[in-house]
Amino acid sequence: MQFVLPRGTDLEFVSAKKVIRLSLFFAVLLLALYLRITGLSWGLTSGYGHNRNFQPDEFISLRGVLQVDLLRGHIRAPSAYVEGTFNYYLWALPQAALNLSSKIGLASAASTKMEAKDHAHLLYICRWMSVLFDLSTIIIVFLAIREATQHFYPALLGAFVYSVLPMQVIYAHFMRTHLLSNLLCGLVIWLSLKFRKRPKWWMPLVVGFISGLAGATRFPNAIIVVVPCLYCLFDRCDYLPRGKIRLRERIRHFFKGPIWLIGFGFAFGLFLGHPMLFLDLPSVINAMKGSVFPYVTLWEFKLSNLLNFSVVWKYAFFLIPCAMYPFLWLLPYCAILYLCCRRSLYGQSFPILIFSGLYLYIMAKGYEGGIFARATMLLFPGFCILVGVAFGDLWLLLRKQQRVGLFLIAASLLLTLPSMGFDMAYIEAMQRKDARLALREDLQKLLGNTPMTIGVLRFAGYFYTVMPAVEPLKSKELVVRVQDSDEKADFFLVGIPVPIDSGLLDLAIKNGEANGRFRYEKSYRVCPTIFGQELQLGRFPTDMTYPFPTILLFRAKTQI
Repeated sequence: MQFVLPRGTDLEFVSAKKVIRLSLFFAVLLLALYLRITGLSWGLTSGYGHNRNFQPDEFISLRGVLQVDLLRGHIRAPSAYVEGTFNYYLWALPQAALNLSSKIGLASAASTKMEAKDHAHLLYICRWMSVLFDLSTIIIVFLAIREATQHFYPALLGAFVYSVLPMQVIYAHFMRTHLLSNLLCGLVIWLSLKFRKRPKWWMPLVVGFISGLAGATRFPNAIIVVVPCLYCLFDRCDYLPRGKIRLRERIRHFFKGPIWLIGFGFAFGLFLGHPMLFLDLPSVINAMKGSVFPYVTLWEFKLSNLLNFSVVWKYAFFLIPCAMYPFLWLLPYCAILYLCCRRSLYGQSFPILIFSGLYLYIMAKGYEGGIFARATMLLFPGFCILVGVAFGDLWLLLRKQQRVGLFLIAASLLLTLPSMGFDMAYIEAMQRKDARLALREDLQKLLGNTPMTIGVLRFAGYFYTVMPAVEPLKSKELVVRVQDSDEKADFFLVGIPVPIDSGLLDLAIKNGEANGRFRYEKSYRVCPTIFGQELQLGRFPTDMTYPFPTILLFRAKTQI
């Protein structure tokens, strides 16, 4: 057999092609990094406490990690039992390093300026960990699509969609467990796809182990273990005739195959990530009774309510579109519809589709309210992988029809670019002076040495919209209290969790002045803008607007 070496021009073409692809991939990563680190220092100086953190969920994270002391072997963290301790143990690593470097332990309350500074350092490092987790997820999404399609550009598209996904960009700025959850979810899907093509005995064990760690990060994440199980169930036996024989053989292979290794790995991962779940189960249950169980809606799973999908529709057509604002959600939805019609891709797509449907159904019906977009974040790695798989199939079908292929690429970019614009506006607004800081500075100028009382309206979210501005001002002369609008105070503050427009602002002012005790003084708000036009975030879920509350300052008409 005679081998012919490629010509010099062919080698140069291949080399240039590799350079271009590598440059595009790193450009996506650099864009993702820029979107996630710009504004990362927002709210760091607010201190630590229920009434001090600008981002209220970060108080939960800090409270849990401050109960862990790895240097002394203390791994009990009752405040973290409500969601899972694995991420808290990872956060405890920089905490231990800070304790060693400062030779003092971080306290659970910021009683001094030094402690507040140390809490800010820990918070900033843990936010960087969130950024790195999310960047790693982008790489895993790329690798998963590349594994499924064997093509570069579909994988690049899926990674790009995840890079500019607004909810991911927003939450990568915070010290929360959702970013590690998505990384572990993406790892499970990627390794399941690898196992499907190149099965090795240790891979089910590893996939089960990572699924267990995901469950130990956030309890609802444990459902990710169905992905490798479904890939095993949908694999093999394709040579058999359709019908009952194929189904019977698949089920038999499922229980004879790696299911037991997956289960063992899952149990070990869950134990390693949340050991107290096995060693001190009563404490975990007691912690969840006060913080989790009150919000669990078990009645939604009654036989009469099983087919009531109203809450599920709210997730599918409100929370997810908000999280993928404004048009990005159309890409995974169209990909899902396309993949449902492509029987040849069921082996790749159905496990992710079934997992997404199960998670969406259980989360929507099992958690009260359906008001937080963060509850949908675990779906996004799978969604982006499905986008890549669908695009990869279309790439092959339309490779001879260049015009249609170019139209497909242009349409995809048109759906992603507005989200990138939203991200840019959001992170630019995060760099402006926060409304709470501006209010605190003005109050410091207005307050004298005479005894004063500041009243804070007892309204949803007051503990993070208003209290961080006035809590540090407390003194013997200054009293800060939560009250209703008909009670007396020298200054009266109203906090609204979202940036409101002029019409709602006028209504809020009228309500504040309705009792005749106060007159409107000033409003404080920061809102993202695009080309000078404010983005209307008033109807967004409140966990997407933590940096942008509206605060109204009223003053007493007469001294109390």
